[in-house]
Amino acid sequence: MLVLEKVGLHTLNFDYTQDTLWIDAVISGIQELCEELNLKGNARFIFPGSFLLTKTIRVPRVEKDKQDKIVGFELSQKMPFPLAELIWDYQIIDDDGVEQEILAFAVKPEVAESFCEKLVLLGLAPIQITPAPILDYNALRASGIGLDESETLVVNMGAKSTNLLFINPTGFLIRSIAVGGNALSQNLADRLGILFEKAEEVKKSYFSGQMALAPEDPNIQNIESCAQQFLARASQEITRSIVTYKRLKKGRAPERIFLAGRGALLRQLPEYISQSQQLSIDYLDPTKILNMGPNISPEMQSLIPFMLSEPVGLASSLFMEDETKKFAPALNLLPSSKISSLGFKKKKPLLYAACIIFSLLPLPQLIKSTGELEKLKTFHAREISTTEEMELDLSQKKKKHEKFLFTDRLADEVKNKNLPFVRKQETCWQINDLLNQLQGTLDHPEVKDTWFDNLTLVIEPTKGVRRVPQDS
Repeated sequence: MLVLEKVGLHTLNFDYTQDTLWIDAVISGIQELCEELNLKGNARFIFPGSFLLTKTIRVPRVEKDKQDKIVGFELSQKMPFPLAELIWDYQIIDDDGVEQEILAFAVKPEVAESFCEKLVLLGLAPIQITPAPILDYNALRASGIGLDESETLVVNMGAKSTNLLFINPTGFLIRSIAVGGNALSQNLADRLGILFEKAEEVKKSYFSGQMALAPEDPNIQNIESCAQQFLARASQEITRSIVTYKRLKKGRAPERIFLAGRGALLRQLPEYISQSQQLSIDYLDPTKILNMGPNISPEMQSLIPFMLSEPVGLASSLFMEDETKKFAPALNLLPSSKISSLGFKKKKPLLYAACIIFSLLPLPQLIKSTGELEKLKTFHAREISTTEEMELDLSQKKKKHEKFLFTDRLADEVKNKNLPFVRKQETCWQINDLLNQLQGTLDHPEVKDTWFDNLTLVIEPTKGVRRVPQDS
């Protein structure tokens, strides 16, 4: 079982005659839903069949590795644009053992890329763009309705077109008819003389029972007349498609019909189709495989059976793994550039982790270097302190040295000034010795009759040389 936790509904307001405005209107609606429901992250999107190029071809049954080339070649002959200028994908919808019937969808790259870029700005990461027409098939498969023994037709009436899904025991076939809810709104606008947007409101209010008109109101006849015209046209197109299907399938025709889409809310639609086709009619109810969350309002629960057949079909193929269901694989029209960027995005956590690991590789060495650096800083601070102390001591010693030099110069000056006196002092003592020796000589007993008449001392300036002449 699938669980529906949140659901939102936003009515698109744009000129329905301008297809180019559809994407901008959808983006605006998605933005409001994101704000309302707090939506972020990966997201899958379903494109309506009217917005896509659709082709059905038959190709020989070949091996899987050759199939893409053959399908691509056949599609290149059928598509209105070169296949290289399109994003395309395909699904095998029937296989009789000899030939395979292929259903292909394509979209222009600029359309898909513009859509994805706008979604990214809203905080959404698109991982899949899938066509709507084949999803009702998966919803029926998931619901457990027997599809392998009878022919079944699903009529999904949308706003712009109606998808017809013919299911048979060997596969399925899809046709699209240009009849949708907008056609009825346009008829009402023309008949009542009002704008399309106002006619859309009148249609929804009147056929849902929210608006009651007085029996004598002339608008009732106009609205019912437009509804009958719409029913007749829709029934005619459905009949034409059934006739074409019977011709292709050699007389086989649908045995039962399921209605889906909000267009199926139109009163008298089931009765009208049942009467025109002479078949039993029932509604496709995807809620059979849904568990409603507590946040789903009763009003929304009444609309869900007509709104979510395609989302339930997509979710079934993704999350309900059951080989007996034989789900059609969901196609993807996401641009290859976006797929590559998503692949890179998935690898980002690994890249971030790798970057962190590589950035941490130098950490042990860095820690060791940090320890060494702290030691060097401590040693450097100690050396600076020692240097400052030695500089202070050296400064004091320089001052003492200057004082010593001054004292030495002063001593030399004093010595030089006192040197003559020192020399005279030395000479004076020598004279005294000389006189004492002379006196001793004269006083000797053996010396008699001897005396000095005159004694003259001559001291020459030459250092260390003295000459003392004597007169007798």
